[in-house]
Amino acid sequence: MIIKSTKIIATRITKTPAGNKNNMSASMSSKSTVVSSIISGLLSIVLFGTLRFYSEWFNDSQLRVLLGGYLFSWVFILSLTCVSNAEMVVFGQDFQAKLLPEILVCLSLTVAAAGIVHRVCATTSVLFSLVGLYFLNRISTKYYSIQVPTVDAPATRKGGKKFK
Repeated sequence: MIIKSTKIIATRITKTPAGNKNNMSASMSSKSTVVSSIISGLLSIVLFGTLRFYSEWFNDSQLRVLLGGYLFSWVFILSLTCVSNAEMVVFGQDFQAKLLPEILVCLSLTVAAAGIVHRVCATTSVLFSLVGLYFLNRISTKYYSIQVPTVDAPATRKGGKKFK
């Protein structure tokens, strides 16, 4: 059953005209972005629900409060991924998450949600989220940045002797 559906898909891909391959790759990347947005949104909701459900357990010791802050930083990363991928679907593949609207809104919602569980959870989630955001930015620039060659301006002389 699975083999037949794979053969049908492979047949459809090979029968597409050469000019239509770019549309197919754009469609496939758009689908993966939608799926990634949905999965990260669902995971952030499930993780928040779990943390809220076990809030008394996190209040028992200081180490568990720190663990709660760490897990809420994952809620921030997953919600930022959800929002960013949804914006990439709507505005195009070149759209990037910016500091002011997306990152600060996701961070403030995460801090508010962590504050429901414990106040120290909110503080540690900010710290862990900023560390996670740093590494997320580092990975993103490693894989997606475009290197632009710099052009040196010609050296100009002001006054002085002229060489022959």
